[in-house]
Amino acid sequence: MEQAIRLVELIGSVRDLAKVDLTRFKSKHAVADSVRSVHRAALEFASTPIAYDGIYLAICGRFEFTIRELVERFIELITRDLPSHNHLPAAIREWHPKGSADIILRIREEQFRHLSVVSLVGNLASCLHPSAASPYKLTPEAYSYNDRNFRASEIDTLLSERLGLSKIWQKLARHQRLIDWSGANQSDTVENLCRSTLNNCMERRNAIVHRGRAYYTPGSTEVIQCATFLAALVEGIEETMAIYKASL
Repeated sequence: MEQAIRLVELIGSVRDLAKVDLTRFKSKHAVADSVRSVHRAALEFASTPIAYDGIYLAICGRFEFTIRELVERFIELITRDLPSHNHLPAAIREWHPKGSADIILRIREEQFRHLSVVSLVGNLASCLHPSAASPYKLTPEAYSYNDRNFRASEIDTLLSERLGLSKIWQKLARHQRLIDWSGANQSDTVENLCRSTLNNCMERRNAIVHRGRAYYTPGSTEVIQCATFLAALVEGIEETMAIYKASL
């Protein structure tokens, strides 16, 4: 997210450079040639809106990928730290066959090509009669895959149904970075702002992909605000998941 923000700021600097009159810029330093080159390129689009569409899509894509990574890492750590399958939360035990079955049906899709039916079935079988000599194995991707954008309700459903982490938004509303981001004093207000902002980011993402005639490109401020919020949200989700794991 920080890199995306820096890129937006860099584009802004290039646009500012285009406004500078270089007529009297006579320097022969090697850097001067680069400045003139960038200046000429900047002049070509100085009078037109800069399309930050690609950066916005990259931000949203990175957010969704990071959420999946957090879920997979959670499963890997809990498998390591809870050697008894029976000690896993019921939601994790019950979701494993459901998620694995879904992947088996779609095993030829690009996102699952690194897996195999044999490994998926083997992991399921390992959970039937695990022992110290033959420990159980979970398939992290069975918990992390998703077909829908990570709107607020989708994250809530995924974490509660698959991991047993319920009321995620109420918990996030007490996270200090999100409180600072929102500027609100009431937990309900923080929660509602987080939910609505995430949903707006996902709606904006879809508008970029499936644009209509009324579409308008996002501005630099909107892109930076989205990146700043999603960075804070990821931090909040990561810490909340860590607290949840420590409680098991």
